[in-house]
Amino acid sequence: MSIYLYRLTFHGPVHFGKTGIGLENTEDRLSSDSLSSAIINAFSVLGEADQVVKALCTDKPPFILSSLFPFGPIGEAKELYYALPRPLCEPHITDNRILKNMGKDIKRVRYLQPQDFGRWIEDKPLTEDELRKIIERSQKLAKPCDEGNKNGWWIQDLRPRAALDRMSQNSALWLCGALYFADQAGLYGLVNFHDENWKPRLSTAFRVLGDMGLGGERTYGMGSFCFSEFESPGPEWQSLLCSKENSSKKVLLSLYHPLKKELSDLDQQLEAWDLVERKGYIVSGRDATTLKRQRVWMFTEGSVAKGPLKGLMVDVTPDNAVSLGLVHRVYRSGLAFLLPSGGLV
Repeated sequence: MSIYLYRLTFHGPVHFGKTGIGLENTEDRLSSDSLSSAIINAFSVLGEADQVVKALCTDKPPFILSSLFPFGPIGEAKELYYALPRPLCEPHITDNRILKNMGKDIKRVRYLQPQDFGRWIEDKPLTEDELRKIIERSQKLAKPCDEGNKNGWWIQDLRPRAALDRMSQNSALWLCGALYFADQAGLYGLVNFHDENWKPRLSTAFRVLGDMGLGGERTYGMGSFCFSEFESPGPEWQSLLCSKENSSKKVLLSLYHPLKKELSDLDQQLEAWDLVERKGYIVSGRDATTLKRQRVWMFTEGSVAKGPLKGLMVDVTPDNAVSLGLVHRVYRSGLAFLLPSGGLV
């Protein structure tokens, strides 16, 4: 198996930007395009940015990263639980009355345990009792801490900040959202290596990124983390990663932007999906000024396909980049990481 799991445990607060006005909102996970860009910046520190970008833009990229999702303990148990995004398709139920009666409970599910994720997309129908237990287990995953809930995985807080007008020196108070992960909690990801020679290089890049920080507000000390190294996924993952016979569905664990040749039959390949607009600024360690990158739409994590998807690195370099002082091309990862199989086809 060439799929590995890794965990990031954060030394302090993190801020992962969320669509909205200001910086008050923060996500509890990080999408694969942002993670890939951060890794490329870490490779830039090592002097290997051009090499890794060139490799990822080939027909067979050496590795594909999933998005980062939360993990943590439940109750007093020392075992760690991993949260996977709920597939956007409905579970396979033969009696539609069950779906009608439990529809609201199903819509509230955000994350599933790996075993339940696999059962959700299996072609074998779920019974009402099985579906009810899956929903009950999902309610224990990825919960914020509060006074009545000692088992949460994070605390969300607002940090006060002040902005000064350059001319008048008048001050304005504003707030920035921050996420503090609990002990033994953090974010995890999956990576599928097509070329395992890249494993030690990617491991080094993650350790460098841990010192640089991940997400926003890094200049204020947010986002630094400890990298766990790549390890084989536990037994709860084996059937989900290895078995392709139990399900005719494949679920995205990353953002996905189709290749030009994939567009023609995309409506036949996708069964359930959602789209998200990705936009923002270029933050490069390679002699670039802060510029807006081109907007791009991508399919989200949890989208369901009937067959393999590939995707590409999307060129989002702004027009007239050279005249603006940007001396290299800028990419966002739309490479598909799928379960089962990992996405390499």
